[in-house]
Amino acid sequence: MTISRHTAALGLLGLSSLCCSHPHGVTFDTSGPSLTVHRPALYPETIEYNQRDDKFLISSFREGAIYEVDRAGSATLLVDDPRLCSVLGIAADAARGRLWAVNSDMGASIKPSGVGPKKLAGVGIYDLSTGKPLNYVDLAPLAAGPHLMNGIAVDSAGNGYVTDSFSPTIYKIDARGNATVFLKDEQFAGEAINLNGLVVHPDGYLLVIKKSDGALFKVPLARPAQFSKVSISERFVGGDGVTLIGRKDLVLIANRTPATASNAAYSLTSDDGWASAKLSAVQPLGDVYPTTAVLRDGTLYVLHSKLNELIQSPAEQKGQLRMEATIRPIARVTQ
Repeated sequence: MTISRHTAALGLLGLSSLCCSHPHGVTFDTSGPSLTVHRPALYPETIEYNQRDDKFLISSFREGAIYEVDRAGSATLLVDDPRLCSVLGIAADAARGRLWAVNSDMGASIKPSGVGPKKLAGVGIYDLSTGKPLNYVDLAPLAAGPHLMNGIAVDSAGNGYVTDSFSPTIYKIDARGNATVFLKDEQFAGEAINLNGLVVHPDGYLLVIKKSDGALFKVPLARPAQFSKVSISERFVGGDGVTLIGRKDLVLIANRTPATASNAAYSLTSDDGWASAKLSAVQPLGDVYPTTAVLRDGTLYVLHSKLNELIQSPAEQKGQLRMEATIRPIARVTQ
């Protein structure tokens, strides 16, 4: 799930000040104006960008829906599907005009699922322009036990890859909607929330962050069983969203776990095809529980709404939480 981090970032504050520029094109810069989403209580988890319509897309954990957000912060409902409970990861496939949405139940939605918390495991596919439903895939039968469908990424062939934070599993859904277990391994297991954000690298592999211990994995699309851990001196505990910049740069958004509050953005660089990586810069983001980021017009924006407060609040208090989400610039990018 996307929930950002802070304590680890404070220990690296000196690195942030020394590495404000980046040779491969990522420069942390939080001086620009933030955008407030003018609809309270959405508690969005993931942000995407639809370049054709010049709109941000945000998923609602609370409403089980997807909204478009314009440059003034006005939010318009795009996807309203009664099957959706809490929408976490979303992925825009502009080439095919599709919008993918991960569907889970953590007991925090105004639309409880029929199967109950930690059991729902679905992915909806919608028309990117109209929000019309195109397909819905139930992943629960593929793996026993509790589920938290979390991150999603789509490759150039139109296949979707989905992480399960409660099962050590990555699923694959092909462009026709056929679902399989892409990879299952006990290295992905752990306490609380585990596999989280992921991205497809154009050279044919996934980069996947594990939130609980901060490990970063490289998973070949053609040979997933030959996955490996990216060699790096740091662990990004609380890791949530990952954004690939070109081929060699990755910005990772981390929030917190029960033991570690990171609340920061990390800029990573690899010169060996992500066999290893180096930490180039750190940008502390404050105690706001940042979750994911997206690139628009050369600026990287992060999303936060203190989603952790919604998740942790007692059921009788959730309806009283009315925070508006913030979309905040954190870096300039040149490619």
